[in-house]
Amino acid sequence: MKRSLFLVTLLLLSAMPAWGADAVSRLNDFFLNTGSLQGGFKQTVVDENGKLVQKADGDFLLLRPGRFRWEYKHPNQQLIVSDGQYLWIYDPDLAQVTVKSIGKALGVAPIMLLSQKRKLSDDFIVSTLPAAHGLDRVELDPKVEDTDFRKIIFGLQGNEVRQMVLFDQFGQKTTIVFEHLKVNAPISPARFHFTPPPGVDVINAAEPS
Repeated sequence: MKRSLFLVTLLLLSAMPAWGADAVSRLNDFFLNTGSLQGGFKQTVVDENGKLVQKADGDFLLLRPGRFRWEYKHPNQQLIVSDGQYLWIYDPDLAQVTVKSIGKALGVAPIMLLSQKRKLSDDFIVSTLPAAHGLDRVELDPKVEDTDFRKIIFGLQGNEVRQMVLFDQFGQKTTIVFEHLKVNAPISPARFHFTPPPGVDVINAAEPS
């Protein structure tokens, strides 16, 4: 099962350009300076025993504040779209769409990062880790307790963030590798609007007007 809601949120914390002198500065610069981001991703999830439980890939768009489009293409299609107010999750195989208010769908720390330009230290304990596999690394530990994740580690290579690793409360580790990134390129706000296709079941958990 795709853990798509949370991973979309985490996407908004990732794929930072290297504008600062060190890894922590690069991440902080993203939250202060990045308005839009787009590219591709490859995602894997392993359980607490190191067994592979998910492998997927797709494309994403991000337009701050609050708008994103996260599209799984393989092995199964799924589309998650936020217009800044509501989050739409469309599963073509199930012919089903779920809509939630963005506040209900996302956790406390991620939604703050999604909605505002904030320094990492406002929401996380930030520390550097030794480089590994050719990547400079930064660890984020959330200051609040009501999150689904224990920590996030970013891996930077040259002038780009290449990897994000999420450790959740159930012992699973999710790794997302980013590619073909475009920073602050124009993106039409219309890309973040979603209309359910005809004949699709709509599960309304948001009660939009």
